[in-house]
Amino acid sequence: MQKTSWLFLLLIGAVALLGAYQALFPIPSSISYIRFFALSAYLLLCVSLMIGPLTVLYPQTFAQTVEPRRAVGIACFVFAILHGLLVVWLRWDWGLAPLLASLGSIATIPATLILLALTLTSSDYAIKIMGPGLWKNVQRFNYLAFAFSSMHFILLANGLFVQVNGKTFVNIAEVALLLLGIATIGLQLAGFFSRRKRMAQMNAKGPASESVGAVRQAV
Repeated sequence: MQKTSWLFLLLIGAVALLGAYQALFPIPSSISYIRFFALSAYLLLCVSLMIGPLTVLYPQTFAQTVEPRRAVGIACFVFAILHGLLVVWLRWDWGLAPLLASLGSIATIPATLILLALTLTSSDYAIKIMGPGLWKNVQRFNYLAFAFSSMHFILLANGLFVQVNGKTFVNIAEVALLLLGIATIGLQLAGFFSRRKRMAQMNAKGPASESVGAVRQAV
């Protein structure tokens, strides 16, 4: 089985576990759906961002996952939109005033707009029209989307323990995704320093190679 197939199987399994976990809570189904789509979107966003640095750190293992990263990002946007629509419909009764009621809600505005832009440009046609340089710069806005999404998640999270009908539940799903977000940041930093180290090594070898070439030509 190809590594890309394993990636999608793991993601399907993780999303299914989130759905099953939310179904176990004795809460209205509407709230379960809202939380499920929110947590799934954040999961997919983290995975899409983790693929890049993993490819830098372990190219032989993760190089094949670069191409399907677009599909993961698009799936993230779909889950995020479904989450937002359910919130507006089931909790806000199609009113948008609560959107500006808290910083956590406000953070969803730039996050959604950025994810929309990334989704619309996630195609070979967009690369052809925009050019690789501009396209890459646009795709780098996914870091901002992650920052705003993390802000939304942290500020509106239910915490480690959840009280439902007088019973206390450990909020394993949100804790696990918080740790995943931290791991995403850690991998981004590791990938960044790894790239800088490789660039420094290439720059250090460059002058030496040129000197050797000059000596050979002189001889």
